[in-house]
Amino acid sequence: MPRQETVRLPLMQPIRRPSIIDQAELELRNAIYTGDLRPGDTVPEVQVSKQMGISRSSLREACQRLVRDGLLTQVPGRGLFVTTMDAAAMSQFIDYRLGIEMQAASIVADRVQELRAAGDELGAAALLAPLRACLERVRTALAAEEVIEAGNADLDLHQQLAELSGNRFLASAMNTIVILTRMGSFSDPRGYGVRADLTTTHETLLEALDGGDASRARALLRENLREFAGRLRAGEDEQEVVRDPDLLESDGPEWTTIGENGSPV
Repeated sequence: MPRQETVRLPLMQPIRRPSIIDQAELELRNAIYTGDLRPGDTVPEVQVSKQMGISRSSLREACQRLVRDGLLTQVPGRGLFVTTMDAAAMSQFIDYRLGIEMQAASIVADRVQELRAAGDELGAAALLAPLRACLERVRTALAAEEVIEAGNADLDLHQQLAELSGNRFLASAMNTIVILTRMGSFSDPRGYGVRADLTTTHETLLEALDGGDASRARALLRENLREFAGRLRAGEDEQEVVRDPDLLESDGPEWTTIGENGSPV
């Protein structure tokens, strides 16, 4: 009889659907990103767990992930709050974002340079196409005076830059960075705003990337992010800023308590 060989398989984890904790974390992240939860807002454990239809322990674990990433702050004896980006936090955050985003820009610019050196003009254009699509969204939103959509498109462009690097660690870090950036904007007591010349700054960045100029791309990112940090820290605008009066800081979310039958109480 032929000898039966033992098949050695690598250790693999069972495939599973997203857990309740994963979904709760995503809901909270989305609420912070969209501004439904603003800096300083409380996250009451009892009401939120009932509204989500999950246990308090599951919500607590989801919240701890956001505490770890700096999106929530836990105050002993008082509970959980959406983090407010003060001057010190903003300085540290900008340093962190610069490290991530400048590395992503370097990778993308170098990749464009490689494609052009190989004569692949179509490949270079295709690589930067997602960024150009975001730029057009910014342009359209500003023309329509849709400030929040202009901000969304701006953050999507920076997220796309990290995604195009092909480095999953940079892309994952940027997922949190875009939310922290949004929190910084909502922490401005004058209201949410974006630079009026946002399309110009993006066009300049795209020109640097399109030319394979990593050094220029890094310098532009540094300049723009430092202007953003200075605007929030000092309360003074170096550049003209477009603001939406309807996007001032909120008085806090209205948590709806859900009864046992799933209807609002």
